[in-house]
Amino acid sequence: MKTRGLILIAALASGPLAAESSVAGTWQGKLDGVPAVTLTVKEDGAAWSGTIVFYKILDDGSGPRVTGKDTSVLVKPKLEGKVLSFQVKDPNDALIGFQMELTGSNEAELKGKAPQAGGGGPPAVKMTRER
Repeated sequence: MKTRGLILIAALASGPLAAESSVAGTWQGKLDGVPAVTLTVKEDGAAWSGTIVFYKILDDGSGPRVTGKDTSVLVKPKLEGKVLSFQVKDPNDALIGFQMELTGSNEAELKGKAPQAGGGGPPAVKMTRER
């Protein structure tokens, strides 16, 4: 009987009922109703990895639409509490910092640290984890 109990506990701990990582998964962010960013975060023990896709959006007067995308690997991703910090390389290999802060069970806000022309940083993007 003890053996069955241990097997059941092990199966429950490793199965779908196991606690989900707070940030692992695929996150989508939209601006004006079109995809702006997709962040995929993977957890391997204490290590984090992933990719981010930035969509190029064009609005020629007929409404915004995606015209291309750039994919980057996350550099030095780190989770501290509810904040995932990471960097990506720009086309000149300079590192640009980002932070995604969890705001709900499947919601977060992504902020970039790169200065924009005219001052200030890029707009924060509301992120939703896909299911």
